[in-house]
Amino acid sequence: MPASHPIARAAQFESGQYRPATFLRRGVAVPFTTPHLLGGRIRPGDRSEPELVLANPVGEDGAYVIPWSALPDSCMPTLHDRVLWERIARLPVLAPRTVREAARGVAAEGYAGRPAARAAEVAFAEALQGRTRTQYHLLLELVRQGEMGRETGREAGPPPERESLPALEARARSVLQEPGTGVAPLAAFEALAELAAACSLCGLPGDPTAAPAPALMAAIGALGRDIAAEAGPEQGCARLIAQGARLTLRCCRPVLAGAHAALADLPGLLRHWRAAPGAEGRARPGRDRDLALRTARLDWLLDGWDLVCGLWRGAEPARRGLVLPDMAAMVPLLPAELDDWCGADAGFDPGAEREALLAAQAQWRRTLPPGQDGMTGRSLELIARNEGLRAAAA
Repeated sequence: MPASHPIARAAQFESGQYRPATFLRRGVAVPFTTPHLLGGRIRPGDRSEPELVLANPVGEDGAYVIPWSALPDSCMPTLHDRVLWERIARLPVLAPRTVREAARGVAAEGYAGRPAARAAEVAFAEALQGRTRTQYHLLLELVRQGEMGRETGREAGPPPERESLPALEARARSVLQEPGTGVAPLAAFEALAELAAACSLCGLPGDPTAAPAPALMAAIGALGRDIAAEAGPEQGCARLIAQGARLTLRCCRPVLAGAHAALADLPGLLRHWRAAPGAEGRARPGRDRDLALRTARLDWLLDGWDLVCGLWRGAEPARRGLVLPDMAAMVPLLPAELDDWCGADAGFDPGAEREALLAAQAQWRRTLPPGQDGMTGRSLELIARNEGLRAAAA
């Protein structure tokens, strides 16, 4: 293999077996367009500099852990990836949300082509609309819950969803002024906006806001069903992807249900709400802390699956076998921290299933031909495909 080949250039950073204990040590998926960086993740380094984690592409159960500053030495990144590399290096916090927003910003500037730029602009607009819809539905739910708890004999108004926004806000103020509520309406409305930001990923029970997390979970479920019937030489890839999809969904469901359950007492939640939690789930008291942690955990569990699903959707049906190896290589590892996250709520043994998936991933990698990556001579084709993926997974 020539010394200039990306695998040879990255080999100096090989770190042996890769079994991260936490999701943060696993890192956040970065939507690179350079073929040899696809599936790469950024994580905090042992010192001040972050690290790039690349799964060993062939024949080994390991990873390349590369100082973030050395990324250009590991391959020849596209212009999009150079800009994204610089942008992410300046992030104060590494989390799926912060990396996703940085990537959308780079795509919106046109570095991955016009379709990706348009998709990023749409994604920004949908995120803003989603937060607005979430805040509106939280207001509806606040009125429903508050008025349900009033003494019998009070005059009932029309269903909250039939009210104009001023009338709905007036009913919410009335609920918040009930004895024992203990929260000023102005402070409650400010907290409601912060709560909408925290809930915009997971949405509300019944998904009235068409939130991103339930939509991605549905896409993962559809992928698992579609791919289970895949036959041919890449059947091993299909089995691995389907196994990862099933386990991810089994872990996401109790986390999502727990986040929704935290919304069952909105007046009480608003009473205890403090400064905005952020998508990283920083510590907070009581139920608001629980909600922030659950929404952050859901984001970590789903991180990277948008790229896997996007590869499947973007491939022509007759050529889907060609993308299965890339998809299998990108199935996210599940760290041991998973056992603490959903062990009590899952209704199954997440540790045993996680180990089974890790064993399947290691076995699959050992079946790949050593010294071959399937990318040589296809760089331009794969860059174009990955730029299309930026449009599909904005």
